[in-house]
Amino acid sequence: MSRNSNIVALLFMIVLGFAQPGTAKEMPSPEQALAELKAGNARYLEGVSKHPRIDPASRLKTARFGQKPIASVLSCADARVPVELIFDKGFGELFVVRVAGNVCKTAELASLEFGALYLGTPLIVVLGHSECGAVKAAISEAELKGSLPLLVDVIRPAVARARKKSPDAKADDLTDRAIEENVRLSIESILKSPGIKKAVDAKKLLVVGAIRDLKSGKITWLPQSSSDRR
Repeated sequence: MSRNSNIVALLFMIVLGFAQPGTAKEMPSPEQALAELKAGNARYLEGVSKHPRIDPASRLKTARFGQKPIASVLSCADARVPVELIFDKGFGELFVVRVAGNVCKTAELASLEFGALYLGTPLIVVLGHSECGAVKAAISEAELKGSLPLLVDVIRPAVARARKKSPDAKADDLTDRAIEENVRLSIESILKSPGIKKAVDAKKLLVVGAIRDLKSGKITWLPQSSSDRR
């Protein structure tokens, strides 16, 4: 048997060991999942990662036995927001939906429903970030090409809310407030899903919002409204 064959055989033995009865990792509660993500971001900020790379054993395990992520994350497509890295999570541990401006329309909502209702993730995070270009475009009302105006139209209600709440806000402050309102707007869209709302009401699922600062890497978690906690 060749050296490569021996390595593959060893990896499959490891995978099979993971799959033995009684060794499967139980899904955390919504609160435990949230605590894991907060702890992961703290490790990321300290530069101490538990998941520096994708290991072959995890890849083979998920390929054979499927995925069991602990959280679903709706994130902006911005290349500076690498979701698994900033939460220090490994291969197959997060179900990530990425779209410019972290907006939530039909495709994004259906994806999050799949994560929560079929994969059983106990937590949904809507993750915005500072200096979001999509939100800035909605504020500036600059002329955009292609389908971008349709995307920005989804964000404009968040900008309107920010302006209404803070009519005297300067440019940078208005951007920050609109980014937060945009996260909340996506949360509201998510909670319109009957299946997700039912899971939230049964306390089997938690939907939370967060903002990542691009300069520091720190994630600030938004206070939960009563509708988020129900």
